[in-house]
Order: sequence, then structure tokens, then C-alpha cells
Amino acid sequence: MPHALAVTTADVRDRDGALEAIDRCKPNLEMVKSVLVDGGYTGQPFADSVMKRLKATVQVVKRNELHAFVVLPKRWIVERSFP
Repeated sequence: MPHALAVTTADVRDRDGALEAIDRCKPNLEMVKSVLVDGGYTGQPFADSVMKRLKATVQVVKRNELHAFVVLPKRWIVERSFP
């Protein structure tokens, strides 16, 4: 089940769309501690932006095979801590 969603035009980069979704849905993401993404979101600037917005880390799931279909783990993980 998605916790954040943004529909953008084709000229918006995936990273920018993800940050837009985070900004728009931030109240629903307060307990997120780690964001699991695919290789398209690799890079310190994106990780820094997520940290600034959510205080959450970014973990990149890398594919083992380049030209084969494989099911990747979920891209968003919500870790909740209860008092």
C-alpha cells in the first residue's frame, strides 16, 4: 500500500517526483525511518533531501542481473516505533 503518491508530467525526473510526493504526503510519513528505492534514486543529493524532509535514511536496492526480470523488494519500508 503506497504511503505517498504524486502524478507528474513526463518532463519531471523521478527523483523530483519522489520528493514532491514526500512533501505533499509528509503528515502520513512521520514514522518512516528508512526509504527503500531502486537504482534510479542513487546519489547523495537525493539521500540528503530525504533526510532533510523526513529524517529518514535511503537504502538503494541494486539488481543482480542487468537483463532479466526479477521481483525487487518493496521500495518503501515503514518502520514504526511504538511507545
